Amino acid sequence: MDVTRLSALSDAVMDVAKGEDLKTSLNRVIQNAVLITDCTYGALGSITADGTLEDFTFVGMSDETADEIDTFPEGKGLLGHLLAVPEPLRVSIISEHPSSVGFPKGHPLMSGFLGVPIRIRDELYGSIYLTQKRNGKSFTEEDEKLVVVLASAAGVAIDSYRGHIAQNQVAVLAERERIARDLHDLVIQRLFASGITLQAIESDPSLSVEVYGKIQSVLDNLDSTVQQIRTTIFALLDEHPIVDLRTLIMSEVASLSTTAGFQISYSFLGPIDTVIGEDLSNQVIPVIRELITNAIRHAEANTIDLVVLANQTYCEIRVIDDGKGYIPGERKSGLLNLERRALARGGEFEILGSAIYGTRTMWRVSL
Repeated sequence: MDVTRLSALSDAVMDVAKGEDLKTSLNRVIQNAVLITDCTYGALGSITADGTLEDFTFVGMSDETADEIDTFPEGKGLLGHLLAVPEPLRVSIISEHPSSVGFPKGHPLMSGFLGVPIRIRDELYGSIYLTQKRNGKSFTEEDEKLVVVLASAAGVAIDSYRGHIAQNQVAVLAERERIARDLHDLVIQRLFASGITLQAIESDPSLSVEVYGKIQSVLDNLDSTVQQIRTTIFALLDEHPIVDLRTLIMSEVASLSTTAGFQISYSFLGPIDTVIGEDLSNQVIPVIRELITNAIRHAEANTIDLVVLANQTYCEIRVIDDGKGYIPGERKSGLLNLERRALARGGEFEILGSAIYGTRTMWRVSL
């Protein structure tokens, strides 16, 4: 292995270890893998708890080309093989491998394949996929060894990110306990004292019927408020792991704002962190990323607004921009994937556009 490639690998590993947000770090992994192996296309796919391909980030392909591809990668063919057999895989001619299923309509033809799994200890996180060496030859054993090292660096970066989130969860739990204690010791006790005072006044026989009725109404409201606060205290003291979805969304928006060149606004409606479970949380971020990325790429917008809403019945994501408007009939692979995600959870996906007010998208699923 020549010194130049070893130096490039060292730089790539240091690049991943810079401590940036996870999305940026993983994107650097793919870029560096493409650079070190001197290939044309690269991608990184993560998997869900049930072992299917979930998120998919790529380099080397233009946005316009990606939009023309009929279906989003679903973990079939060689990608599916790597999920089932998570070991490094080198293939000279993709179509000749037993697991090959061909390319979807609109997908550029590719020759040569190198896939390397990303592990976090004993857990399979996903894989790095590389295709088409620029010199027209097959990927080498040396290429494989270099990418294996990069995949290990990616695993460390992901593990470190999760550790940071876990530390935040501990801090949030401590803060929740303090708030619960203050609610009990200060708020509820004062409400009880107010109730006792009103009950003493209520016993005055000189009170008119009207005043007595008003006092009774206030007492009923106080009792209802106390019950609501007690429910809140129990929820705050629930020590189940926290899926800090708000923080993840804000981090994603910050990254996308850098890409857009302006600050994307966002707002939350409802108990986002308490009613959206981990399984749905893993879908919310890719959905937000796809909707906002589409607005950045195609809308020529000056403003983009994100709203994430959750209640006891459903979760809804809205993205509104002031761009040139969506053209009906243009259902690219990314949009079709969003629609499939929504339908799979008993939900819906809607996109409306006008040259006057821009584009409005709505993705809603049942909880």
